[in-house]
Amino acid sequence: MSTANIVSMLAAADFGVYAVSLDQRIVFWNRGAERILGHTAEEVVGRYCYDVVGGVTPGGLTPACLEGCPSLRALRGGSVPRAVEMQLLSVSGERRTVSLTPMVISGAIDDMPLIVHLFESGGAGADGNTAAGAVRHELAGSGVDIVSDSAPAATPAAATTTLTARELEVLRLVSLSRTTDEIASELGISAHTVRNHVRHFRSKLGATTKLEAVLTALRQGILDWNQE
Repeated sequence: MSTANIVSMLAAADFGVYAVSLDQRIVFWNRGAERILGHTAEEVVGRYCYDVVGGVTPGGLTPACLEGCPSLRALRGGSVPRAVEMQLLSVSGERRTVSLTPMVISGAIDDMPLIVHLFESGGAGADGNTAAGAVRHELAGSGVDIVSDSAPAATPAAATTTLTARELEVLRLVSLSRTTDEIASELGISAHTVRNHVRHFRSKLGATTKLEAVLTALRQGILDWNQE
């Protein structure tokens, strides 16, 4: 399945889907999300997810995502993100209770590391697992890397001292979902050199994908948690 078909599949889903980059900016918002929460894609793409949906757990007062996405916090701590009941902010200002399933993936949109959230109205009673299972099957069959399906493997702490300053720079920009061409332009180097740096830091961190390298760097404290 091509990238275009993956995006079309998520766009056509009758449940809510939104995806954010690792700096928590919304990069995708489907019609299901618009139906449930009222926000249109034009209104929210490019904004921080916590400013739009402000998700809180039932009985909570503070958005759960203000200190970094809970899904990435779970992965950073060595656990797999779980489906949760969440109260998301709708365009009317009211909170809607939803059953939300997170997945951390790469390879769906321009090879960016993304946090994809699938959600259904109704909280615990909603059949979110069915929707998540269908999406997971389609993504896995298309070659998308789904990191959140399994606990992250431990990486030797010694790897934290082996990255060069430029490799760290490229890794940070990768974590912010910059494309190869954007990184090359920002750093004043060629796209070929960017790809070499990516290959080197993946090897040094024992990662088979850019997403795995980013998550390993987050767990080891190589990358700052809150990056803007």
